[in-house]
Amino acid sequence: MNFVITGIDRIGKNTFIRRILKGYKEIHLDKPPKDADPLTWSKSQYLDYFMTLAYQDHVVFNRGHWDELVYAPRYRDYSPNYVRIMEDEYRDNLKNTCFILLYTTDFNIMKDDGKSHDFSRRQEEQEDFIKKFEESKLNKMMIQVNEGNHYAGQNIVRQRFIDSLIKAMEK
Repeated sequence: MNFVITGIDRIGKNTFIRRILKGYKEIHLDKPPKDADPLTWSKSQYLDYFMTLAYQDHVVFNRGHWDELVYAPRYRDYSPNYVRIMEDEYRDNLKNTCFILLYTTDFNIMKDDGKSHDFSRRQEEQEDFIKKFEESKLNKMMIQVNEGNHYAGQNIVRQRFIDSLIKAMEK
């Protein structure tokens, strides 16, 4: 089984992978380098991403194609529709992959480290992630990472993950 962990910047993707999915080969998707054409670079990266998910096992991606759907039109000024086409083309080969969107109900739990696209827009970015995520027909689940006004403990998040997996298997 493979996993893709996605969500807004500073939501806790690294922590989730390190604590919950130990032992998986982690692949981190990055934004395009400044010296590359962003669209050409991204198309290549996401083709590799879908092929890896389709033909390898025991892999976890830190970020997924929803990042491109949310961030490309907002910060890179191009249409990410090619990603939806790739998703449709590879859908039948992605049955062994669970896509997980991490989200929060309290944005004050997050600290700005200066690495986010635009930290002040994290709430509207999360709304975009949820909308794009819900439009997808892939195996997916959403996991809340906060408990009130702080990050939820490791055991709480792990239990939410297990509960979501069980629910997904029952479908």
